[in-house]
Amino acid sequence: MNSINLNVQVSECEAMMRIYELQKNLLIYSEILEPAEHSHMAAHVIISLKDKIKVVADGNTYCCKGIMIPSGVLHRIETYGNPVLTFLYDSTTNIAKCIKKVLILDDEECVNIISLFNSFELSNNKVDYFKMETHILGYFGLCTLNVSVIDDRILDAMKFIRENVNSSITCKTAADSVFLSESRFSHLFKDQVGMTFSAYVISQRIFKVYADVMQGKTVTEAAIEAGFSSSAHFADVNKRVFGVSIRNISRDLTYIKVK
Repeated sequence: MNSINLNVQVSECEAMMRIYELQKNLLIYSEILEPAEHSHMAAHVIISLKDKIKVVADGNTYCCKGIMIPSGVLHRIETYGNPVLTFLYDSTTNIAKCIKKVLILDDEECVNIISLFNSFELSNNKVDYFKMETHILGYFGLCTLNVSVIDDRILDAMKFIRENVNSSITCKTAADSVFLSESRFSHLFKDQVGMTFSAYVISQRIFKVYADVMQGKTVTEAAIEAGFSSSAHFADVNKRVFGVSIRNISRDLTYIKVK
């Protein structure tokens, strides 16, 4: 993966949007973040890689380089052409539940985060990602709450979900695959993974669409194969969960699975 010097203007030939998939959240690098007012189910942290941006959130206006916004808060962003990083946490995750109010990052911290992002981009490694995330959330007095999945049954269930994401997976079928009762499986899955079973399935279906579009499929083909009823259904779920427009999925997108 090519590294990018974030202190200079990004070349026109570079991808306009890069989506990094982790186990239970997304990191988006974007030059085309939509400024329209909206809200969605993901809590997020937004960091400008250059100058300050304007954020209108929860009725207040902020001029800053970094901001944390809880799930469901109506907000509008003016990037003024600055590329931005957006960390997105599904509302069912432990991290999202700890993000309860709008908070601003200090400019110096944003500089440190940009340096950590550069290191992460070079490695595409979970260790460097978690180092960056820990730094950000630690600034707000939050721990990352990145629960390591150590139960082999849950690891097997996650593999089962990924391999069958385009079929009608239910909590019971996943529980049956690892010989657990549905209630025990549901509790253990949330405890180990940090998000509910249904949220994990939805996120995996969304990730599959991203990956398939990068392989040359149309959004409609990829959405239907991932278990959505139509491209419109995918667009609605994708926008509601992660706030990502379908237009961004079909153009200038690079999708990267962090290993």
